[in-house]
Amino acid sequence: MKRLLRGATLHTADDPAVIAKGDLLIEGEHILALGQGGSIPAGDAEVIDLAGRHLCPGFIDAHVHVGVFPEGFPHEAKDLNEMTRPVTPEMRAIDAVWPGDVAFFKARAAGVTTVCVLPGSANVIGGTGVVLRTVGIDVEEMARRDPACLKVAFGYNVKHSHGLKSGRSPLTRMGIAALFREAFDAALLYEQKRAVDEHAPRHAGHEALLLALRREIPVRAHCSRSDDILTALRLAREYGLRLVLEHGYEATFVLEKLRANDVAVVFGPAFRNCGNTEELHFDFAATKQLDDAGLCVAHMTDHPIVPVGYLPLQAGLAVRAGMSPARALRTITANPARILGVEDRLGRLAPGFEADLVVLDGPPLEIQSRVLSTWIGGRAVYADGEPTPVPGSAPTA
Repeated sequence: MKRLLRGATLHTADDPAVIAKGDLLIEGEHILALGQGGSIPAGDAEVIDLAGRHLCPGFIDAHVHVGVFPEGFPHEAKDLNEMTRPVTPEMRAIDAVWPGDVAFFKARAAGVTTVCVLPGSANVIGGTGVVLRTVGIDVEEMARRDPACLKVAFGYNVKHSHGLKSGRSPLTRMGIAALFREAFDAALLYEQKRAVDEHAPRHAGHEALLLALRREIPVRAHCSRSDDILTALRLAREYGLRLVLEHGYEATFVLEKLRANDVAVVFGPAFRNCGNTEELHFDFAATKQLDDAGLCVAHMTDHPIVPVGYLPLQAGLAVRAGMSPARALRTITANPARILGVEDRLGRLAPGFEADLVVLDGPPLEIQSRVLSTWIGGRAVYADGEPTPVPGSAPTA
């Protein structure tokens, strides 16, 4: 079925950035065409009048724990970190995601149509993340890319979760780097053994690390302090890894290093007090600095640290700090799509892309703008005024 969304201001996250009184034609799950109002004949399409409204791509949060840290439930329902040992690359976030987490509804209500669910940052290597639609009852059907990345971590969280609590390694930053190298060296040795002996036992953890070593998935490195950022960069160079920084509060301190190595940054979260000394230098102006330097930068909420629905507000605060609205919109659409490896189908209003859309009563990053409807794959999955489900309710198909 074709639908012609007519008369809205289109915020494309592409070029041109804005089309006033534009039309967008969708068929099934995909965008067929877009252009100036009246430029697309309706034909047999259902016409939906959006005059005075604003339309943009569905928002993408590249770093959340939705579904593995569900709202309103005690600790035994939370599956964020496998803290039984510090190196667990065989863990897969998809195996822990609960689609019944009410945060999926709250994401849709805020226009967030895609999230990357990651293991936490307690371990040196925590496991693989998964890119999901924010609607569905079966995680395999919700998945847009799996595995999408390998989560690793540096600094305080790892030290606090292991050495300071259990007395086992790593207790220091030296220990974190040593365990990182030990794990990747073991994976390389495993690859050599498998090459000469096809009957050698399969090892899920080594296989996950080999995906990163073959550059099939990026390594998403939890780093806040600049020294930890440089350690992650050093290790990435040693093993030829594709590096993406998570949090990156001091990324601007080492901007030239990041630019020289084409490192993307998933920045944030905001709306929180500094939890420790690694977070002292958070600044919304950093987003513009990173973007101006040519880095691919995205915002994150790190839900539940910051509620997933506040993602567009974080991009809006980057505008207040000097970023243009068009560039800031890309930090929650086109840029995270690129970081997550789905830039060929998500993150922009463009022909052939999936029809993940947000309809608002004002510009997408203005705090007073209200989401009127959210679409995923050409289907409306949220309408303004829908009541928030009670935690534990059945997930939405």
